[in-house]
Amino acid sequence: MEPWTSAAVSEIGARGANEDAHLEAPDLRLWAVADGMGGHSHGEVASRTALAGLKHAVLEGAPLAEAVAAANRATCAEARRRGSDMGTTLVALRLHPQRWELAWLGDSRAYRWTGERLEQLSTDHTLVQEWVDQDRINPAEARRHPYGHVLTRAAGLEQAARPDTREGPLAGSETFLLCSDGLTDTLGDERIAAVLQAAPPPGAPGALAEAAHAAGNPFQDNLTVVVIWQRR
Repeated sequence: MEPWTSAAVSEIGARGANEDAHLEAPDLRLWAVADGMGGHSHGEVASRTALAGLKHAVLEGAPLAEAVAAANRATCAEARRRGSDMGTTLVALRLHPQRWELAWLGDSRAYRWTGERLEQLSTDHTLVQEWVDQDRINPAEARRHPYGHVLTRAAGLEQAARPDTREGPLAGSETFLLCSDGLTDTLGDERIAAVLQAAPPPGAPGALAEAAHAAGNPFQDNLTVVVIWQRR
């Protein structure tokens, strides 16, 4: 099987600091995005601590779900050391010879693009997503809801937090997308699919960022995009 490669863009937006962080470790077949929580202290420290904890755990041989749980514990420990609240989302992807594997906490997302269809692989850990699941609001209402950024799970907030996981077979021709909510708050899935159709990798991250700028970022947020594809 041909090796997987990636390209990424991470931008500060109108914030004073970039609290997003991303990991590209093709030697481990591991990619991740973390988005530090702006309502808490040291969001940029939280995101980078989580990614360091994730990579260390994978290097030690931990399965992906356990590695994300270890990243959560590392972020909690750093918060205790600093004596302040600290939190971050974390979405991580590993690619095995025949399958993909995903684990996440929070609302940074993972997608799979087949060239014709965009599929959201992760499910947001947010209050409004719970309301969508309960049929209290519809997905269109959720996108612009004032409580849209209230997380129900994240790394660094609770020692016992466990990630959700998902896996599936590799077709060998798909492209994977990991992103922070700076992209998905601005562009809906149809627009993301259209950009991926028009701008295949390695130009896709830059094209997605440009599309987000053109659409206007309603929260003036940091924006991070990682696109992973198989070299041929």
